[in-house]
Amino acid sequence: MNFETEYKNIQFKISVEKEVYDDVSLLMGDKFNRLPNQTMIEIKKGALGPYNIIITSLENEIEYTHYLSGILLTTDSDELLDELGHYLDQENILDDIVAIRKKYAIDPGPAWK
Repeated sequence: MNFETEYKNIQFKISVEKEVYDDVSLLMGDKFNRLPNQTMIEIKKGALGPYNIIITSLENEIEYTHYLSGILLTTDSDELLDELGHYLDQENILDDIVAIRKKYAIDPGPAWK
């Protein structure tokens, strides 16, 4: 799924790709980073799935690419866009990207200038 949006005068191209696992137990991680049982049940039922999100931000012909991997979202294609929007808002993803762009911008120079 691909779509575009504009936020704070920055053009965003967002691509969502579903990850494919032969063995869902690979998502368990180590003993300190395990998914809750209910989440694993939803994954095994096929209601949740891991996605990679690739966000390209473009402002003044300067383009950055941002990667998010292993994001658990619904597998229902009718609800995926709404859930992705909620995730991006809840985690302040676009605001974080705007802040990164400002931090590393050559113009107008460093903050102390």
